[in-house]
Amino acid sequence: MRRTLAENGVFLLRISVSILMLSHGIPKALEYETLVQSFPDPLNVGNEVSAMLILFAEVGCSILLLLGLFGRFASATLFIAMMVAAFVHHFGDPFATRELPMLYAAVYACLTFTGPGSTSIDAWFKRLVFEKEEPASAVPQQAEPGAPR
Repeated sequence: MRRTLAENGVFLLRISVSILMLSHGIPKALEYETLVQSFPDPLNVGNEVSAMLILFAEVGCSILLLLGLFGRFASATLFIAMMVAAFVHHFGDPFATRELPMLYAAVYACLTFTGPGSTSIDAWFKRLVFEKEEPASAVPQQAEPGAPR
């Protein structure tokens, strides 16, 4: 019962935070041309590269996390993006401005530790590949001579 509740909690957290982050990323993607002109460059790699990196995280990794595909990679990437937003881009801003990216970062840290849960493509693939049942043998195996019975 406890395991089921925990798995449902991870599922709900993964789905809800993915949808919420998509609500930040999709408007940026739709306004890409104007976004690039004024996007901040906190990592000193250029405005366009910075914009592409945050779009990869907010849209691409959110979709991956929503599906439960490469869940730990996606949540770790989003964690890093939110930490950069909170502590590099908004470094001099008041705490209230940094609070939301820090909250997202905390959720992504939890999902990085727990993984995407049992209702994910990652879990399905793991069951498919690594937990194959051995086929039942029609011939009973003979004990080796001298082996204890």
